[in-house]
Amino acid sequence: MPSPAALKYIVTVERIQTLRRTATDKRLRPMLHDEIQVYYHAALAAYVAAWNAYINNLVSEFYNLISDPSNQIFDAVYTIAQQAAENALARFNTPNWENTRNILVQYTGYDPLSDWGGSQSNMNLEQVRQRLTEILKVRHSFAHGSNMPAYNWTESPGGKVRLTSKAIQETEAFFKNLVKVTDRGMKAHIELIYGLTNIW
Repeated sequence: MPSPAALKYIVTVERIQTLRRTATDKRLRPMLHDEIQVYYHAALAAYVAAWNAYINNLVSEFYNLISDPSNQIFDAVYTIAQQAAENALARFNTPNWENTRNILVQYTGYDPLSDWGGSQSNMNLEQVRQRLTEILKVRHSFAHGSNMPAYNWTESPGGKVRLTSKAIQETEAFFKNLVKVTDRGMKAHIELIYGLTNIW
């Protein structure tokens, strides 16, 4: 069963899919390529924002689960750690490879590397790192009005550098898998370190 953070992510993604479907809706034709790009850019930015929110919610959920107010010594340390995590999350607005891993490791103790590139992932660790970096660079390019970087997934069949319906579907699948394996890994981490079971 997915974590509450993953369930929120799933609900958000269902809404984001509307952008891609609208861009490919034949009833809205003719639609200029520039107009279609607006929908695809919005979808990609929304997937990044949903990933960011998922990590925020997952870290918050971690602290909700490990809380033990009956243990005063633990509770004192817990309060300091939780406040530090909340402060870090308030500044967490670029959910790239390094920032996301650092947030998880520093504030929960969970290192997602083996899960991000493990057997449950459809990519190896380097491919995951590269794709996440590329997605963030593409988002940065249109958010700041610069040229979109050329990657194999940002080129149309005609060779133009732009987003396509396929690229958006691949981005959705990429984040869906990343959320799934991160969720599993965090669950295993909490069970192993804190002895909590049936957490979600």
